[in-house]
Amino acid sequence: MYRTPLILLTLYLSALVSAGKDPSKAPIKDSKPEKGNINTKCHGIYINGDKPAIAGEGVQRPVNANGERLPMGVRPPSTPQSIWATCDRRIGGSRTSKLDLNQCLGWNPTTEELIPQSRGDGITKGGCSSCFYAKPNLKCVCGVKNKQDDRISVILDNVVEATHDGFLTCFEHTGNQVSMDQMATS
Repeated sequence: MYRTPLILLTLYLSALVSAGKDPSKAPIKDSKPEKGNINTKCHGIYINGDKPAIAGEGVQRPVNANGERLPMGVRPPSTPQSIWATCDRRIGGSRTSKLDLNQCLGWNPTTEELIPQSRGDGITKGGCSSCFYAKPNLKCVCGVKNKQDDRISVILDNVVEATHDGFLTCFEHTGNQVSMDQMATS
């Protein structure tokens, strides 16, 4: 009576073993892997803890009477610039994360502009600092040589996005979750 089901079960298990697949370890696909615009899914967006009303506002190299830029003796160092935001999660609630903008932007030395590029190190290569976010643009003061205005702007729409789980992301890079302790010291 139990012989036939036992033989069938043995054949089934031996077929699974020979195929090399474990039915209990099948990958679970995300039902909604979409990303969203940070302007609709996130709030409290800022760069390295500097609020948009303060960071980089009105910063420009001084010019002489002929309109030529004077060398700037004291220039802020090009520090890693990260975008921080609190974004909605699909399951409810929100998550605060930060994403290094060098992972998302490159530097075009010919046009002296920040461009969307995976692992482009644009902030570092462009000598950019004093960045701030003014929806939908990232604005930074960069070390330009051929432009009069060293305030560089790049649109972050469709470059930096929010995942369904509330993380900031660009290209294949995902930001890191920020704890409340990190937010207090930023």
